[in-house]
Amino acid sequence: MLVREILATVNLAHQFDSAFTPEQVHRYLRVKTSRENFDKTLTQLQLENRIFENHSALFTKDLCEIYRQKKRWSRALFSRHRPVLWLLSRMPWVNYISLTGANAFESCQRRDDIDLFLITAKNRLWICYALLVIFSKLLHKRGILCLNYLVDENNLQILQCNYFTAVQILQMLPLCQNDLGEQLIRQNDWIFDFLPNAQPRLFLDQFYTVKNGKYRKSMKKNGLLNRLNNWIFQKYARRLRQKFPDKFGKGIVLQKGIAKLNSIDHQDIYEAFYRQIDAELAHLPCLSEVNRDA
Repeated sequence: MLVREILATVNLAHQFDSAFTPEQVHRYLRVKTSRENFDKTLTQLQLENRIFENHSALFTKDLCEIYRQKKRWSRALFSRHRPVLWLLSRMPWVNYISLTGANAFESCQRRDDIDLFLITAKNRLWICYALLVIFSKLLHKRGILCLNYLVDENNLQILQCNYFTAVQILQMLPLCQNDLGEQLIRQNDWIFDFLPNAQPRLFLDQFYTVKNGKYRKSMKKNGLLNRLNNWIFQKYARRLRQKFPDKFGKGIVLQKGIAKLNSIDHQDIYEAFYRQIDAELAHLPCLSEVNRDA
């Protein structure tokens, strides 16, 4: 069981032309195992030429050059737009911002966009969203900045409790170093039902840091702004419900303090990948497992 889960997790990264480090593979396993036993099993797989390591990443096929190229594209994309992301992080009521998706996995295409997760002040999410849309249009960055998921500070409990979402949360690359990321993890301990080997923290990469600000406390109540926030929410929810009736409530989830704006349900894609990987692995010769603790 453990061998197949390791191979499946390594192959999952390859489905996106990316690659995981040994630490990431252990973190994203669907079965619980100690790091010691994981390392022993990984060594056995390497001795049997099922997995090899290159530039601290694990591969089961010759994707090394594609992986390195995608990492270069990902970093170049971020570098080009770092000033815009810095400005975005300084906007009113934006308390936390991180990269997600291909940007967080450093698996971008040559021409790609930037997927973002934001935490805003209470009762300011939809005002923030409207301002960010205007901001990106004025700078001709609307096709680059993808505001895929926004929550306000009172809605840190993520509703989609599944393997895909758990991986996406723990792989996020924070651009702002404050304790809201830790609060997000604490309020979503269901993550560890899907990732029993993961540590309860986000991993900072100094290359992707745009500011070192502290978490800004919510301002005093303002009835006018609260009503404006609610009005924008109602108008946008009505529009998306009409535009994406089949996606509403699944890929797209809108509440006063939550904006999940993915019209594609990536959980289904992950499950399809795993079914394909499991089917391929079922035809492989049996491998000797070091310890059946999973």
